[in-house]
Amino acid sequence: MLHSRLIRYIDEVARAGSIRQAAEKLNVASTAINRQIIAFEEELGLPIFERLPRGVRLTTAGEILVEHIRNTMKDHSRAMLRIGDVKTLRRTKITVATLEALTADVLAHVVSEFQQTYPLTKIIVRAMPADAIVTVVAGGDADFGVGFDFPSETGLTVHARVSCSLGAVVRPSHPLATRASVRLSNCLDYPFVLPAEDLTLRQLFDRMARKARVSIEPLMETNSIDLLKRNVMLADVVTVLTRADVELERLRGGLAFVPFRDSDVGAQTLTIVHRNSARFDAVTMHFAEKLAELAHQIGD
Repeated sequence: MLHSRLIRYIDEVARAGSIRQAAEKLNVASTAINRQIIAFEEELGLPIFERLPRGVRLTTAGEILVEHIRNTMKDHSRAMLRIGDVKTLRRTKITVATLEALTADVLAHVVSEFQQTYPLTKIIVRAMPADAIVTVVAGGDADFGVGFDFPSETGLTVHARVSCSLGAVVRPSHPLATRASVRLSNCLDYPFVLPAEDLTLRQLFDRMARKARVSIEPLMETNSIDLLKRNVMLADVVTVLTRADVELERLRGGLAFVPFRDSDVGAQTLTIVHRNSARFDAVTMHFAEKLAELAHQIGD
C-alpha cells in the first residue's frame, strides 16, 4: 500500500536516479528507503526500479506508478490551496448584479455548485435592470454584473462575452421539441406567446420575422419571462427566447430549446463584467471562472 512517506521516497528516487542521493536530500538513511521500496515491490509483484551499477532507473511499471504519484501530489496541492482559501477567507462575500430572468437559469446553477466547494463564502445576488447593473458594478456596489447587451462604453472590464441566439421554446411533448433546429416557418402551425414589444428579445424576433416575410399575431404578450415559460409548460404554444433564459428548465426536462436555423437569426450578447480597478482574491476569481464556464456552455 502506498502511504505518504513511501510516495515521497519513490518520487525523489525517481528524480535523483539514485537511492543514495534521494536519501541525502530527504535526510533519511538509504537503507530505510531501499527497504520500503523492496517491500512495496514484493507486494506489487513487479519491480518499479531497475538497479544499475551507478543508480536506478524506472521500469515500465515504475513509470506508470510515478506518473500516478505526481498527479496525486498535484491534486493534493490544489486541494490544500483551496482549503486554505476557505480557511483564510471565511468572511469573503461576492455580490453579483444580474437580470431577474438570469437568476434561476444561470446564477442558481453556479451558486449551488460553488457553495459546495466554498461553503463559507457568502454570495449576494441582486436582480435589476441592465442599466442599473452597469451603475452598481461601476460604483463598486457589486463585484460582477451579468446581463445582456450592455452598452459598449461602460468603463467596465469584460470578463466573458458570448452570443446567445434566439430559438423556439416549447414543452417536451410538443411536436417541435425533438427537432435539432427549426425554421421560423416550421412554427407557424402553432400559436405563439411572445415577449412584450419593448423587450430586446421581441425586437430581435420581429426583425427576424420581417426578413422571413412572416406575420405572427401572438395569443399573449408579456414582459415577464417567467410567465412566458409557465405558459409554454401548460400548452402547445411556442415562445421565443435564448437558451440562457431556459437553461434550468431545460436541464430539468421542463422545457425544450430548439435553435432557429433561419439565415438572419437574432441574438443577444450575454456578458460578465467587473470594475476596471477591481482586484479579486483566489476564491472570487474562481467564482468568476465558473460564471464564464457556464456562459460559454449555454452560448452559441
